Amino acid sequence: MARPTSPTVSRRELANTLRSLRLRSRKTLEDAAAALEVSAATVSRIETGVRVPRARDVKDLCAFYGVTDPKRVAELAALVADARESGWWESYTEVDEDYATLIGFEQAATAIQHFENALIPGLLQTPDYTRIYLKEAIDPGRIRPYTEQDIEKRIEVRLRRQQVLRTGTDLHYTAVIDEAALLRRVGSVGVMKEQVAQLLTASERPGTSVHLLPLDRGANPGQQGGFVILTMPQTHVSDVVYLELLAGQIFLEAPVELERHRRIFTSILDSALDVTASQEAFTRILNQYK
Repeated sequence: MARPTSPTVSRRELANTLRSLRLRSRKTLEDAAAALEVSAATVSRIETGVRVPRARDVKDLCAFYGVTDPKRVAELAALVADARESGWWESYTEVDEDYATLIGFEQAATAIQHFENALIPGLLQTPDYTRIYLKEAIDPGRIRPYTEQDIEKRIEVRLRRQQVLRTGTDLHYTAVIDEAALLRRVGSVGVMKEQVAQLLTASERPGTSVHLLPLDRGANPGQQGGFVILTMPQTHVSDVVYLELLAGQIFLEAPVELERHRRIFTSILDSALDVTASQEAFTRILNQYK
């Protein structure tokens, strides 16, 4: 089954394709703006995905750029409808622009590779783990602490995000978790037992691989911080590396950064236990929480 359509990715695909067509036809932003009778700034916003053009504008640009294949023009015009759709996450005021971008990428990705060295990945967290983490790890850095409603809404968003691992699509999710993240108690013993049990359950799902990186494997490049690599199916949408830092959320799309993080992830995965050995380790850790 194919991945569901994501308006986030459709907007990027449309924007990147229109920019590519303009450059290939050797037209400037000003040339395209004159053809549409709009400002160059408007065309720039279209090409960066900030603004979704009308289907009519797309057809006019295609004609101006010399795209004559009716099928290709129709495909690009159809992207407008997909790009104008609203993702489920856009109805939540708790989801800011960067978070919305991440969720949109998750919805369309064919593969997600996630490494964490200090906490459980969000797509694998239990509600209680998330609740304690937001209160004790995130709240201290906020000017306005979360209310109980704020926290419950964010948990609701996280649970909806986790549906990408349960839809039966062709997404392959690979997580590598440093053992330190499992030994650091977040909440009560009961919270941790439930969390480790969920990792075991998740690792048994088709398309989901959860690996443990033992402490005794020593120094590794993952000590520099966690990251996520999202692989996109669309030709005109770059794969993405996502970083969540104290300074904010960062998306990296440059080929050199993608190659570097893929190399690091491969190195970390090579040091981690395989799925079966990881399940056995999760079981041992689960038994330690008494």
